[in-house]
Amino acid sequence: DIVDITLLGVEEDIHTAAAQLGVSIEGADIIDPLTSPLRHEFADHYFEMRMHKGIVPDSARDAMTDVSYFGTMMVQEGYADGMVSGAAHTTAHTIRPAFQIIKTMPGCELASSVFIMCLEDRAVIYGDCAINPNPTAGELANIAVRSSETARMFGIDPKVAMLSYSSGKSGAGEDVDRVRQATEKVQELHPDLKVDGPMQYDAAADLNVAETKMP
Repeated sequence: DIVDITLLGVEEDIHTAAAQLGVSIEGADIIDPLTSPLRHEFADHYFEMRMHKGIVPDSARDAMTDVSYFGTMMVQEGYADGMVSGAAHTTAHTIRPAFQIIKTMPGCELASSVFIMCLEDRAVIYGDCAINPNPTAGELANIAVRSSETARMFGIDPKVAMLSYSSGKSGAGEDVDRVRQATEKVQELHPDLKVDGPMQYDAAADLNVAETKMP
C-alpha cells in the first residue's frame, strides 16, 4: 500500500512469471503496450515531439510498443508518477526515452544519475554512477548540487563528500585536482551546502577514519 503499481507487458506472461516466483500482484494494473488504446495517443504525441528529428508516424507507433518508451510516455502524460526500469534492460535502453521525452528540468544543463543505497542505519546517495563517464570540474560540481537536491526530495539532509583517491591535500594529480576544483566551486556557489573534499571513501563513510585522515 505504498504505491499503486502498473506492470507493462503481456498479461498472461506477467501472471505466469508472478506464479513461478510466488509473488502476489493482486491489485496491480497490467497494461500491454501492443494492445493498449494509449499507444495511439502516445504515438501521436511522440511524433509531435520528435518530428524535427526525422521521426515519422510509423516509427512513432513502433516506438510505443517498447515498454521503456511506453512507460516514459505514461510519466510524461501524467498516467504515472514514476517508472522503475533497468533490471532487465540496459542503462541506455532505460534513459534514452527519458532524454528524448521528459528531458532535463529548466535550468539543468546536465543530466546525471544517483543510486540510493538503503543501508541498515541510513540511506546514502551516490552520484553520478551511470551517465557521465569523465565529468569536468564544473560538471562534477553540478552533479554534487543536483544529487543534494535529490536527497532533499527524499527527506535526507545532504552532507556531500566529493570522492577521490586522495583525502584533503595529501595527494596530487589531474583527477584529484579536478575534484578539488569542483569542491571549491560548490562551496562558492552554495555556501549553505555541507560539502567537503576531495576525500577517500573510507573517510567519507566512517567517522573514525575521518578523524584520522580529515579531522
